[in-house]
Amino acid sequence: MEFSTIGAEDSLEEAKNRLESVEILVVWGNENIIGVLTKDHLGRTGNCGSACELDILIDPDSEKSLMWMPLYIISTDDGEPVNVSRAP
Repeated sequence: MEFSTIGAEDSLEEAKNRLESVEILVVWGNENIIGVLTKDHLGRTGNCGSACELDILIDPDSEKSLMWMPLYIISTDDGEPVNVSRAP
C-alpha cells in the first residue's frame, strides 16, 4: 500500500488532505507508531490519534500474525515504516 505518516495530534482535516495522494497514513504518537488511518476513519471525531485504527502489528513474525490476526501489518527499518499491508 502506498502510505505516508502523520502525527497523532494532527487534525482529521490534515489527514483528509494527505489521503488524497496515498492509500493509508501511519499515525505516530510521541515516539512510536500507534495506528493507521484510511478514508474510512475520517468520519470519526477528534484528532488522528483518537480516530486511527489500532488493530495493527509492527514487524511481527508469522506466528504472531496468525495468533493476533491484525487488520494491518507495518514493516519497519530502524523504526521507520517502510511497508504497510492488510493482514491476510
